Amino acid sequence: MTDITTTEGVSIITFGNIPFESESEFICKVFSAAARAQVNIDMISKTPVSTERTSVGFTFSDDDMPKMLKAAKEVNSDKPPMINSGNVKFVIKSAEMVNGIGFAENVFKALAAASANPILITTALDEISVVVRESDTTDFETELRKIF
Repeated sequence: MTDITTTEGVSIITFGNIPFESESEFICKVFSAAARAQVNIDMISKTPVSTERTSVGFTFSDDDMPKMLKAAKEVNSDKPPMINSGNVKFVIKSAEMVNGIGFAENVFKALAAASANPILITTALDEISVVVRESDTTDFETELRKIF
């Protein structure tokens, strides 16, 4: 059984150009500022280390945008964060993902069939979470339901 849920009004903030040698300290400052501002952080993504610079991003509710903007100002970064709002998060959850093969392939087949580009992807043991633009929502959901 595969369960598909959606959450509307999802924003993503990405802090880039973080020096690798001070990455943990910087990320801690970001999360501390968000916590003080009472922003609920959801999906977290960090780029794999491939250079001396990295980036970290996470999702939060569009409703928390004013609080997150205030928190972002507290963090002195080399460049301002990128913010993308008005998105939809899909969570595709299935026990099949634990030991099965091809689950992620099917999610990407649905994305490709819908011509929907993922803005952020995270996974857990039995689920894949994908954020897409609101304009891609209907087609992506249709394709997911065909496959699953």
